[in-house]
Amino acid sequence: ETRRALKTLVSDVVEPLGPTLLQVPAVPSDVAFLESFSSAMFAGRGTYGWGGSWGGDAYHLLQYAHIQPEIVYEDTILKSGLEGYKVLVMMDCDVLTASVVQKANDFQRAGGVIVGDDRLCPAVKPDIVVPRYERTKQADADKAALLDRAKTLSEQLAARHQDYAVSSTPDVIPYLRRCGTSDYVFAINDRREFGDYVGQHHLVMEQGTDAAAEFGVRKAAGFAYDLVEHRKIETVSADGITRWPVELGPGDGGLWLVTDAPVERVTIEAPKETARSTECRIAIAVTDGTGKNIDAVVPVELRISDPDGRPGEFSGFYGAADGKLDLTLAFAPNDTPGVWTIEARELASGLTKRQFIRVSSAKAAQ
Repeated sequence: ETRRALKTLVSDVVEPLGPTLLQVPAVPSDVAFLESFSSAMFAGRGTYGWGGSWGGDAYHLLQYAHIQPEIVYEDTILKSGLEGYKVLVMMDCDVLTASVVQKANDFQRAGGVIVGDDRLCPAVKPDIVVPRYERTKQADADKAALLDRAKTLSEQLAARHQDYAVSSTPDVIPYLRRCGTSDYVFAINDRREFGDYVGQHHLVMEQGTDAAAEFGVRKAAGFAYDLVEHRKIETVSADGITRWPVELGPGDGGLWLVTDAPVERVTIEAPKETARSTECRIAIAVTDGTGKNIDAVVPVELRISDPDGRPGEFSGFYGAADGKLDLTLAFAPNDTPGVWTIEARELASGLTKRQFIRVSSAKAAQ
């Protein structure tokens, strides 16, 4: 069923939200996850592009703990150091070069936390040890073991590290991006059970199930919008966290925009009249109740239609950076004269604004 799932993903996420997400940068992580080339070469460790080893499971475990790690390599550490990180995760790191060991120990002496397993190179002493887990080929038992280790690790790190995006359910995994003062919170529903295809062998839980969770960001107050369903979500703010309910179907995901100010208005500035063979500028703004632009890249669907209702050039999806979108419309010599319609719909709360432009058949006087 991949083709159907991919079609839905493209139509519901990639096309309407792609222009926005391309402008939203990743959030720098304060947790580094070392993929050791030395250990891969001299101890046979590492993932080699697959997640079937303890190294892959350890990374998965961090996601169950709702930690958003950044993968680093030995070259990364030697060239850029570990500045900006609070935690260094060193799984399957049996063999390390002396220079990397020195960097890791310097990081630890400066207050950084090292998380390792029982294979860690003896020259590095971890602050937290996560017991290695070897899969038993019973997928449900293996997942339960990883969830248990994730819970323990989360508790051990609580005093030293707090993730900005939170989820009440371990296998409903949050992922954060940010632009300006606004947060983009993704969700992946990883809750699964055995089906009757390969599940009968208990090696893989291939059947997704529904899941509910409470998501939140460490923001004293905020306004949440479902960017897939294009509607506002009711939030509750307490203890410095803004929370909202999440319900996901089997194999489902989600994406929410959390802003400091509410989305309350869409405006369009455009000339009332123009002519064929000319260009005209339009300005679209997504603002709060005071007229201040939303500090985010807001997804916008623009529909331009001629007097006969046919879609015109420049119709499509856009990302309105800083809540504004400026475009230059070019009317062709053979465009239909009459009243054209410009409709802008912001895809956070679903607000829509329309503006009309009369296009004359004669080119405007210069």
